[in-house]
Amino acid sequence: MAARVREVRGGTTHAEKGDGRRLRAARNREAVVRAVLEIIRAQGGGPAPSAAEVARRARVSERTVFRHFADLDSLFVAAAAMQRPTVVAHLAPRPDQPEVDRRVAAIVRLRSKMYEEIAPVRRVAVRLATHHDVVASSIEEAHQAARAQLADTFQPELRQVSGARKRDLLDELDVVTSWETWEVLRQRQGCSVDRARKIVTDMMSVQLSPLGGRPPRRR
Repeated sequence: MAARVREVRGGTTHAEKGDGRRLRAARNREAVVRAVLEIIRAQGGGPAPSAAEVARRARVSERTVFRHFADLDSLFVAAAAMQRPTVVAHLAPRPDQPEVDRRVAAIVRLRSKMYEEIAPVRRVAVRLATHHDVVASSIEEAHQAARAQLADTFQPELRQVSGARKRDLLDELDVVTSWETWEVLRQRQGCSVDRARKIVTDMMSVQLSPLGGRPPRRR
């Protein structure tokens, strides 16, 4: 019994060794995922990084990368999942000011902040979605949440119309505030964040002004 006590006190038990290995493995996995995010953000969502690039950034071996992920697609899926809290945080609020133009401003602010934060990873995710069902499902889930946010926020205006016009109005608001529209404004047309916000605001105001919204100012 005394020998057993000395063994426990003087050395590391099997359980402690196992806990240490699991902790190191968890740290390495997180380092790998964070390395992918850092590279993608630095590149602005360009070509997906190689395993060698990820390993160098995470300061682990390529073997360690593939010990945690079956392939690079699986790694990118895990990286994309890490920004889900950002998406949820921006799609959860329901602006409820009485004035429609203030609700428009609130939605534009929420969407623009979200799109600017997730842009690099979203570009990679869009490419992955063409052949990865999990990513495609995640993008569709975010789209439905974004549409629900619009339906709730502009419920007073949507109640003023019915049938096909109601559906059309929600579709129009959906398109105007979508990631795709924001990407065209920022990347293809080279708009600044402020100018992109103004354009989206003006388009939403055109759609909502007949229902009590303030018409956009012409300059």
